[in-house]
Amino acid sequence: MAKETQESSIEVLKKLGFQPIRTAVRQSIAIVDKAKKGLRDIYITSWPRLNRHLLGGLQPGKLYIIAGRPGTGKSAFSNQLIFDLLDNAAQLNKKMVVFYWSFEMPGYQQIMRSASKDTGKQMSDLYSVDSTLGEQDFQTFINSVSKYVKYPVYFQNKPKNAEFIEAACEKFTHLHPDIQILNLIDHTRLVPGSEDIEMKRLDTLSKTCMRMQSNMGIINLLLSQLNRNIEKEDRAKNQYQPMLSDLFGGDSIGQDAHVVMMIQRPHDLYGITARYSGEDPIGLLALHLEKNRDGILGMIPYDFDGAKFTITERKSKTKTK
Repeated sequence: MAKETQESSIEVLKKLGFQPIRTAVRQSIAIVDKAKKGLRDIYITSWPRLNRHLLGGLQPGKLYIIAGRPGTGKSAFSNQLIFDLLDNAAQLNKKMVVFYWSFEMPGYQQIMRSASKDTGKQMSDLYSVDSTLGEQDFQTFINSVSKYVKYPVYFQNKPKNAEFIEAACEKFTHLHPDIQILNLIDHTRLVPGSEDIEMKRLDTLSKTCMRMQSNMGIINLLLSQLNRNIEKEDRAKNQYQPMLSDLFGGDSIGQDAHVVMMIQRPHDLYGITARYSGEDPIGLLALHLEKNRDGILGMIPYDFDGAKFTITERKSKTKTK
């Protein structure tokens, strides 16, 4: 009788959606075995330190946030990131498409920024501001941007609401279930909605991303703003290092995110000359991982050339005995 009661209780729990601990144990063993065999479904970047912090790279079904004050380099960082992801995925014969919801600037401007990095020409050169761009440099520019034609990146320049974004992803997934979707939304505050309060619109976007991640395994990469708290006078004494509470709409998208990365440029924006988190602040783009559910927290330093939109991961310091 006791056994029958116990079995009946287990069946009730199963119907309620509970799973016994042995199921979780088996799943953990399967995941570690898959990783040991090099079969994890991850999308690696070309930045080794970032990969390590993210436990190998970006993972399907996760929400990643890149946040910063205006002008910190969010778009430049994410542009370099997505093309690296696509290159590395292609080398591994993995199918991936990027839906670039570029609400802040049109697609051609994003491409010009990438070309600036490739050609070593500043945007003022490409726009012939001080002098007319030479014919040879123009041909170099054409060759540079032409290579981007091969990438499966699709721009949507007109602001669309969360419902439209989800519907577009559902339609594409139905047609191509074998292709990994990465949504890059630049930026969150420009996503329209029917809600009067901006925080509610951000919450709707966040919950929509969670559904897409759960139902379709989509990778969502959101570019977001930091609020002005980081620029208060008392923060200068702490070298303006960002915190989760600085994330605009942090109560919604911050809580739902798998990883929150915050960009800071201490010297370029605030004139800081003292060492910043142990790094030379000159030319520094500091990527603070303030939330990372599975991986490592901390700051990853990059060298940033804002004129040419070039970002290079600094080498890690080796300790001498």
